[in-house]
Amino acid sequence: MGSHSTDDKEFSVRLSSVLDYSCVNDYVIQFRRKMYLAFESELTLIHKAFGRDRRIYMFGSQIKGTTTTGMMSDADFLQRFDTFRLFLDSEKEPLILYNHLIVIKVSTHGCASQYCVLTMIEASTQAKNLQIIDPYRNPVDIVDFCLSDRVKADKMIPNTIMFDTLNPMPEIEDQLKRHGPAKVFMNTKQCKFFFERPRPGHWPSEKTLKKAKKYGIFIVPQGPPKSTNICSFDYFENQWRISTNLTERLLMFSLDTVHLQAYVLTKMIRKELFMPNYQNRLSTFHFKTAFFFAVENTRSDMWREDNVINCVKYILSTLKRFLNRRYCPHFTIDNVNLFDGKIEIHEFPKLVEKLTHVVKSLRTLIENISMDNIGTSLNGCNTRINERISYHRNTSLLSYYVFRNFHGAMHTGGFDFTGLSVEGRIAVFEQEFTHLEIYDRVPLKN
Repeated sequence: MGSHSTDDKEFSVRLSSVLDYSCVNDYVIQFRRKMYLAFESELTLIHKAFGRDRRIYMFGSQIKGTTTTGMMSDADFLQRFDTFRLFLDSEKEPLILYNHLIVIKVSTHGCASQYCVLTMIEASTQAKNLQIIDPYRNPVDIVDFCLSDRVKADKMIPNTIMFDTLNPMPEIEDQLKRHGPAKVFMNTKQCKFFFERPRPGHWPSEKTLKKAKKYGIFIVPQGPPKSTNICSFDYFENQWRISTNLTERLLMFSLDTVHLQAYVLTKMIRKELFMPNYQNRLSTFHFKTAFFFAVENTRSDMWREDNVINCVKYILSTLKRFLNRRYCPHFTIDNVNLFDGKIEIHEFPKLVEKLTHVVKSLRTLIENISMDNIGTSLNGCNTRINERISYHRNTSLLSYYVFRNFHGAMHTGGFDFTGLSVEGRIAVFEQEFTHLEIYDRVPLKN
């Protein structure tokens, strides 16, 4: 048993070293976050310049630092529409400060825990205030909303009403998935449960929880799965999903590199072992939820570089426990089963059996991961165990990652690689990184 424990420690150190080399290290993680937070601000300013009262947020594994070049992860954009004032039906109706503001009531009555219904208050009065719409003078989002024919007679607002305001370029439209727009407002009763439920106490910290309380939630135009009985089919388009993206991003930002390395490994395992049969029905969000609960319920001193393989087991065992119960709780919203509409009843035993096998033979499976050449790198890692930092310079993997990231679909408006060699491109990015470090410092905990 002692020898096995020693072997696990040595293997974990090598594994951490390989992941460190594959961009899951503090240096690259911080760079990603600074870069994408700066990009958030840039996109928001562009929308303001075009008369759209919106705030852009970026979510997903790119900004969180939980991806590698081999995962080819996309970037998730969310638009917050500030033209609309939302309030809960249990609260006092807000005063309308000016005419160009649409007030909407949010009701969770009769809806599943993660969903709500939006209704225009005093629709006739608001229509009168907005009776004369001037597309050249009124805010763009007001014009699109008022001229839309999707508002029903019962004044319930369908979750398809604002899709017309998101008109991407035709050449990239097929590559996008609609998960916005959204609006931040207060926390609902279901979301307040996150701050009130009992927990061991070491994570999230009081400082993180205090900050999360200020974030509120998003209302996202996405109804419940049609394959479930969460709501009747007739009302599917009238239900909006409650989302806590900002809180989840804050939680991820509060974790250490070892936490993220273990989580990235579970994502690789999911992609290679579960994706072929289950696609996105067993999603990254399920693994992330298991990850959060594993961190919350495991001592902080267990998440060490020489214990990475056991950290992965903590996450997978937590997910296995959820599958055994056929219930995956949401980490920040009460009374939500994330398996609803995703996993069929007959699939649960098969998934439990597969996860049991994965946990028992985890080391062998990791040694055979093809993504980012993890398995190959592990087998040849003995001579590099003590190597750190050196690859952060010149023709480093960091520069390679930055090149791959910006040379892809992301448009920055300021890079021209025409006629440049690979070395020339790397030089451009190293110059931009220096500029980012000196002039574009963005708080990482926002």
